[in-house]
Amino acid sequence: MKKTYLLSIALLATLYISGQCNGRYQTDIFTNVDVTTIQYGSNVNLIGNTINLMMDIYTPQGDTETNRPVVLLAHGGSFIGGSKTDPDVVFMATELAKKGYVCASIDYRLATSAFDLIAEQTTVKVVFNAIQDGKAAVRFFKQDAATTDIYKINPEQIFFGGSSAGGILAMNLTYVDTITDLPESGASLWQTWLTQLGGLEGNSGNPGFCSRTNGTFGFAGGVADTNFIDANDVPWYGSHATGDQTVQFNCGFPLNGNTPVNLCGSGMVNTRMNNLNTYHSFDQYSGGDHPPYVNSAAILQDNKNSLAVFLYNILDCNPGNLQKPTQKNCTTNPNVSVHELANNPFNALIYPNPVNDELTVELNTNNATISIINIMGEIVSTQNVQSYINKVSLAGLPLGIYFVRITSSEVTYSHKVIRR
Repeated sequence: MKKTYLLSIALLATLYISGQCNGRYQTDIFTNVDVTTIQYGSNVNLIGNTINLMMDIYTPQGDTETNRPVVLLAHGGSFIGGSKTDPDVVFMATELAKKGYVCASIDYRLATSAFDLIAEQTTVKVVFNAIQDGKAAVRFFKQDAATTDIYKINPEQIFFGGSSAGGILAMNLTYVDTITDLPESGASLWQTWLTQLGGLEGNSGNPGFCSRTNGTFGFAGGVADTNFIDANDVPWYGSHATGDQTVQFNCGFPLNGNTPVNLCGSGMVNTRMNNLNTYHSFDQYSGGDHPPYVNSAAILQDNKNSLAVFLYNILDCNPGNLQKPTQKNCTTNPNVSVHELANNPFNALIYPNPVNDELTVELNTNNATISIINIMGEIVSTQNVQSYINKVSLAGLPLGIYFVRITSSEVTYSHKVIRR
């Protein structure tokens, strides 16, 4: 086994006393964990069947903390099988919840048959269906924090990882920023295929919220292209066996060469992180077990401990955290489902915000439409612009987050408001 940290300061961060995060996230401070099952979204698979998307949420029993980090986990199974109740993800979720995290093990859409993974187009669509579902799971917690606040989480501390296919889901979700990152030439029309599925964000649920994560990890995971990972991207933890042929340690075709999409495993991701000087942690093993802990209780414990150290080292409550000051977040890269242009083509002024019953919308045009959209993506009111200063009523609408969408024949602009 070889364990690699980017810098020796990564080890120093683990020496901070547990009080830096109020005694949480480093050791087991809870004995029991509660598990609840909820539906976080739904979407259709490749043959048009609607799949209800479920997650198991693990919370420390008796916890009174109200600003907890979240760890999302996705199971393995080569995008053909597996479940949110697979023993390895249940183990990781339970162990992290004992340290004070809120954890969620998700189900996501799978291939309808093994034949989906023979052609490049259907393989890409299967993987991005899963990524869209993962984004909906991230948005579920962002939406909860902004509205009902059932789970008492910190929406700026959401981490996503998984095993094998789950690690591929989480890592590509984290590092693919825009559809233009993807290949679109020759027979590899990834951008076209993803557009056919509803774009990078997809339509699996909880629209209008940022789907960025604050860190990612993969047990035998990988990314389609390490160039997806930018200098200001978030940290990563990986665990991989050098002889793995299901997801190759460096780059190659998965499933013993039978899947027609190149994938770069943890060895190449580790090299990329070293070159970018981004904090990361990596456990490397000889042999070919997939994932490395599959036949070893000792490696499973080692990976669990490594993941706990990695996560603690990037928590906001840890004053020695190893995040970059320029690290991407939901402000710099919102990735919301309701598209908000970086510029403001209407020179719109929308106030007050938060709002009670009535908004004022000032524009540089009187030829547009103003719509109010709720967090489910539903249009709840629409009116034509009558003048350069417009009054928009929100009276009678439930309290919460809305988007004001201004649309002309040429361009659309959206702006988030809160009714309270």
